[in-house]
Amino acid sequence: MEVSALYNSKIKCPVCEATIEYTKVRSKSIRLIKQDTDFCPWYEGENPVFYEAVICPECGYGSHVTTFEKINRYEKAKVKEIITPKWTKRSFTGHRTIEKALEAFKIVLMNLTSMEAKKSEIAKICLRIAWLYRYEGNKEQEDRFLEHALKNYKIAYHSEELSDGKFDEYVCMFIIGELSKRLGKLSDSSQWLSRLISCYSDPSQKYRISSRLIETTRELIQEIKDIKANQQAEGA
Repeated sequence: MEVSALYNSKIKCPVCEATIEYTKVRSKSIRLIKQDTDFCPWYEGENPVFYEAVICPECGYGSHVTTFEKINRYEKAKVKEIITPKWTKRSFTGHRTIEKALEAFKIVLMNLTSMEAKKSEIAKICLRIAWLYRYEGNKEQEDRFLEHALKNYKIAYHSEELSDGKFDEYVCMFIIGELSKRLGKLSDSSQWLSRLISCYSDPSQKYRISSRLIETTRELIQEIKDIKANQQAEGA
């Protein structure tokens, strides 16, 4: 008998304290095919990104799976005040289509906005929503959410302490440059990516920056130069 790629796990909702179930993809079933330069992963079979948004079916609290239990008293109060009164109980377990994943992520975004969460967290969810629209082939909505992600990442870069695990100030610089390029803001993109290269040439910072990230940054800078050269040639 073939084992399902999906399984349910239990967790206690930190807002209403109900024990809820959420669906995950078995790590053995995850097959990455490729990854875009803004870290958007493409999978064969079940896509774990679809299941990263965890929603409490009872009270409507929603969060990225990595931060579901990390909520303070003020944030809980905001969810109870703004989200729960309008919430219609419904389940998010089981197989998710792109539409169901989008619904779940947009609930997370509503939660984050209501809680006045960190801009880096809001940006992260906007980026996930943009990826979902990319999988669907909806360029207009993808760009709309990439714009939201870019705006929030810029605010986060200037106002937050970005030293949390995989996402630090250097990755933030890179993603701002990368999203700017995707949205056709080539001069902005060059500035951010060049700033990252400058940081890498500083011995006191170099050890904190992934060489792979710098490699991709250099490729993007070259890509932008090529695009600009082509635009000039076409305009000549």
